[in-house]
Amino acid sequence: MTWAERTEWSGEQDAVVEAHLAPVRVRVGEDELSQVLLDEGYGGMLFGIMFEDFLSRRLPPDNRNVVDDYLERRGWRESVPGRRYLQQLRDSVLSLYEVIAVSPGRYCDVRDLVRGGDPVRVHEHMGTQNMVKWDRIAARVLDTDNKNDGKHRFSGGILPFPQEAAQSLLKVLTGSRKQFDKKLARAVGRQASAEVSAAINIDELFLRDAVPSFTSLWLTHTLERLRVPLPEMVNHDGETLVFTETRFPFLAEHLEGITKRLDSDPAWERDAPGSLTWIWFPEAYPQGNEPQRGLAIETFKDGQRPISGTVELAPGAMILTTNSFERAERGKAALEGLLHGLVGPALSMLQTPEQLMEEHDSFSPGDASEADDIDPDVAAEVIHTMLDEHYRRCLDEPIPMLDNKTPRQCVRSKKGREKVIDWLKHLENNEERRAAREGQTPYDSSWMWEELRLRE
Repeated sequence: MTWAERTEWSGEQDAVVEAHLAPVRVRVGEDELSQVLLDEGYGGMLFGIMFEDFLSRRLPPDNRNVVDDYLERRGWRESVPGRRYLQQLRDSVLSLYEVIAVSPGRYCDVRDLVRGGDPVRVHEHMGTQNMVKWDRIAARVLDTDNKNDGKHRFSGGILPFPQEAAQSLLKVLTGSRKQFDKKLARAVGRQASAEVSAAINIDELFLRDAVPSFTSLWLTHTLERLRVPLPEMVNHDGETLVFTETRFPFLAEHLEGITKRLDSDPAWERDAPGSLTWIWFPEAYPQGNEPQRGLAIETFKDGQRPISGTVELAPGAMILTTNSFERAERGKAALEGLLHGLVGPALSMLQTPEQLMEEHDSFSPGDASEADDIDPDVAAEVIHTMLDEHYRRCLDEPIPMLDNKTPRQCVRSKKGREKVIDWLKHLENNEERRAAREGQTPYDSSWMWEELRLRE
């Protein structure tokens, strides 16, 4: 890296970086791009991709290469494995890979989505720690032949590609490859083009030229994702979603009187016999009356009865929980009237969905108390039962990702089967990530591949 800062190379390196960032900078501006790279911590990831692109470039007029220059003039400083690694990096190409199996901390099996071919096992410690099945990554796979073990390894630069971004990249590369082949044919003639193709690896020649497409498209999708605001979320009354907690202090001698009054009012129903939690049901709830704005979020009991809120009796305080400010005010008024003389003045706290997400993002497993721990096996069983029921319905329901057709309809055609396979991979990838994050066994969806006759 120090050698690349020398006068004869620094300008060439800057030109490579510019080729990567210029298409995105034109759209969003240099200041916004720099701020995003700084705020989101993406600068190091992108630098690895861009710097390795520079190391693999052969520059005019005489195919100069910075690795060759370094090894010729300073190679005596490097060990034999070090020189071999730099030569491998110089000759490598960036491609898009799909992870088909992973052993975290040890290795992953990847399939090249651009060049095809058999899967390759890559031995990697750090890079596989957070990797799961069906991840898609832009990476360079090196056959380093370290200690003659014949093992493949990743170079330093890796970019994780979300499914949508990966699909866009493949479309761009397909179109670019057609243009690349036409230019080659025009430059050397069709017969000579076939001879050139037989003599050198055209796939690698094309991918060397296409590296900036990887970073610019990845950055474009990342910026779009970061710019998209959360949808406005409302409850079924059309009220903005705000999670509220209203506390009413009370004396211990009033506990029995409070429970009796709550039990006497039909609007409040005990969650279970003997519990100190009551569910607040609305007096009327018109069926099919969907809010006219935002994304409607609601909680139901037994899957049918909408819940306006809950009340819990804790030591010294009665806690009303609702999902809007308006419901909190209505519940507060109802409880003050019902429990007049038994509870003190209320104090409310509000939390927006955005604040809740920020709190979730900053939460670490060590923050949880032992009382909040749930047996992972029990939690996994509940989730798997729920997913079983959900996916069995999904096979016969229209799916937006499948152009609003059902999976069973789609598998009747070759193009439809490809879409269903992408859909299944998307589901499994999300489930693997959820299970890894929560320390649970992932849901086994292999029955869906069998049911849709897609195992082969």
